[in-house]
Amino acid sequence: MNTGLILQAVCVAVISYLLGSVNFSILLSRRLEKHDIRESGSGNAGSTNMLRTYGKKYAALTMLGDMLKVAVAIGIAVLIFGQALFQENSALIKSFAGFFCVLGHIFPVYFKFKGGKGVATAGGMVLLIDWRIGLILLAIFIITVAITRWVSLGSIIMAVLYPVLTYAFHRSWLLTLIAVLFAVIVIAKHAENIRRIFRGTENKISFSKSGKENDKK
Repeated sequence: MNTGLILQAVCVAVISYLLGSVNFSILLSRRLEKHDIRESGSGNAGSTNMLRTYGKKYAALTMLGDMLKVAVAIGIAVLIFGQALFQENSALIKSFAGFFCVLGHIFPVYFKFKGGKGVATAGGMVLLIDWRIGLILLAIFIITVAITRWVSLGSIIMAVLYPVLTYAFHRSWLLTLIAVLFAVIVIAKHAENIRRIFRGTENKISFSKSGKENDKK
């Protein structure tokens, strides 16, 4: 195997992981509210918990940051691998960089390996890999959350459907395998949510309230 290609892959993996480890919910809550989001609400370092705890503005900033960091990771991957190799393996390289970025988000080295669930970061990656799949999953997520008000259920359904849509659009077993890995990780991070859904005790999101009022639901 090409040694140069291995070194490039290692560089992309490390940089993507370090970028993914930059958790915007933790940074924003600490900087602006002098409090760690992981000590509030569900304890998850993500946009949904930011919405429940601090409101729509912080949630939107968190989601934007989580999606932008995977875009930066993919951009750096293009520079490292080179435009020619990227054009031939665009979806694969995006998936590779995105995978390690999501791992960093879930297990951030800067925050004692306790991060979020990786849904927004993975969503940004999917949109960059194939906007068609991204928009389909986004529509399904919105419909699911609008009907059930369970953000976790929308995230789980997206994770389940991602490998199916990846194979349907790309017919690539390698890309599908990476999509399956994403799905397994996201679903595993939602294990407690799944148990609460079956028990009927899962928290529902409120569209009429925000901030700490929403956290009481």
